[in-house]
Amino acid sequence: MTALLRVFAVLIAIRGLTDVFKPLGAGSTMVFFGQLLPATSPVGPIVGVFMLVYTYGLWFKRPFALPMGIVYALFATLNIILFYLFQPLPGGYGLPAYLVFAAVGIGVSWGAVFLLRRELIRTGKS
Repeated sequence: MTALLRVFAVLIAIRGLTDVFKPLGAGSTMVFFGQLLPATSPVGPIVGVFMLVYTYGLWFKRPFALPMGIVYALFATLNIILFYLFQPLPGGYGLPAYLVFAAVGIGVSWGAVFLLRRELIRTGKS
């Protein structure tokens, strides 16, 4: 399970890095609670730094990462649902592709929380 937790940490870190560098043109615009923000918005880098601190905690199995993970998983879940409700799907993407994206995004977010919690309990750090 530790290997899967580390894979999730790497995936979240990559996503966090794209958010940090959004003002420099990395990826697309930032989605915040279903709304597209301009690339110059400071929200992307702020969320990205939060995600990078969280992934540090995931990688080293630190207790502080558990509440951060819950906040991040709630944010990611809401973002995915609200984006679908408020924005048209990007060109070329149909509902099936978006459902795969949603399943991966929500699964990795909550899966990391679940695995970290199990690891913290197992090691007596909770």
